[in-house]
Formats: sequence, C-alpha cells, structure tokens
Amino acid sequence: MQTILVLITFCIATGYLLKKFVWNPIFEGRQKTPGTLDGGKTKCGKNNCGCH
Repeated sequence: MQTILVLITFCIATGYLLKKFVWNPIFEGRQKTPGTLDGGKTKCGKNNCGCH
C-alpha cells in the first residue's frame, strides 16, 4: 500500500516539475510577439508608452 502511494506521489511531483520547467517555457516562447520586451503590449508612438 505504501509503495503505491509513494509511486503516485513521485509521478505527481515529476509531472509538476516537467510542466513547470519544460512544457511551459516551450509554449510560452511561441505565444510572445517578438520585438518587444513585454510581448507586444507597448503603445509605441504615444507619450505614455514608457519607452521615450
């Protein structure tokens, strides 16, 4: 019984680490718009964009 609980806990922990450090960085990199540091959310050309 304890072995099964240990294996389940290990699988959950491994899945969490893979999702956090492997899965998310791969797919977050594809969603950001290249060219701006905040993912394309700047309002360049206006006085309040923060880059002037």
